[in-house]
Amino acid sequence: MPLRGLSLIALMPLLVAAAGSAPADAPVPSLFAPDVISGPANDGAPSFTPDDATLFYEQSNGTWSTIVMSTKVKGAWTRPVLAPFADQYPSQQPAVSPDGRYVIFESTRPAPALGVGKKSAHLYRVDRTARGWGQPIELPPSVNIARRVFKPSIAANGDLYFMADAGGGAGAPAWRLYVSRRTDGTYGPATQFPFSDGTYSDVDPYIAPDQHYLIFSSKNRPPFDDDHEHLFIAWRTAAGWSAPTAIRYAGDGGADDGEANVGPDGRTLYFTSGRTIAPKDGRSRAQVVADLARMQGWNNSNANVWMLTIDALRDRRDSAG
Repeated sequence: MPLRGLSLIALMPLLVAAAGSAPADAPVPSLFAPDVISGPANDGAPSFTPDDATLFYEQSNGTWSTIVMSTKVKGAWTRPVLAPFADQYPSQQPAVSPDGRYVIFESTRPAPALGVGKKSAHLYRVDRTARGWGQPIELPPSVNIARRVFKPSIAANGDLYFMADAGGGAGAPAWRLYVSRRTDGTYGPATQFPFSDGTYSDVDPYIAPDQHYLIFSSKNRPPFDDDHEHLFIAWRTAAGWSAPTAIRYAGDGGADDGEANVGPDGRTLYFTSGRTIAPKDGRSRAQVVADLARMQGWNNSNANVWMLTIDALRDRRDSAG
């Protein structure tokens, strides 16, 4: 029997179709590992090994990005270090395969075929070996279908979801969502999602390992009209995919939200956001000092990693099955 996606009723009040602010009982996100993982740099696109022991994510200063890693020691994440496969080239958005055997990430590197000094942003794969991590290998043209290809997400069967610039690299990007099916070790031709047809700018897909839901970000897709990217979810149905529905949380306006990933527990949604926490009126001097310390750390309008607990994402199905 085909998967039907999760119960929409179970996800309420996260999902609402009406415009305006999030409902009063919407969940409140929390900052992930403040001043360790989420710090003064732009931090985002977290991806965990299946045992939840190692985290890969990106750090950027706005002009250059790289991939770093952290390990969990006695339940706490260590300060990040450069990932073993990170090199001189700008890289970001790592995706750990569900079996933990490889990572796919975006890297911007010279593209001699495009001309002298030209570069392409393409997806690369690096495998874990008995001696550690190997060398990054560029994925084939069936995946790297454009000059700009970003945000990979890997299903349990190896199918690869990603975003690409359908405009071909000339002018403003025309972001669409795609999937390349993996069969007998080969990536098939990329297929564009039916609801990602150019009406809206769709970015940063995350696919559930069994592919029964897809989370992504979209700009000005209803109910939003604020020129920011917001989180949406679509469900696999017997007929294909449902229409995307907004994922709402308290304070979900005023910043771009993207690079979603669900942790190994199947119920924690991690995402990148430049949202900040505004100070409250009437606070004491000690509270002002604490606010200043946060501003000098993570609370500086750069991107950080935030998280929401979504119980309904874990192994719930429609009653229709």
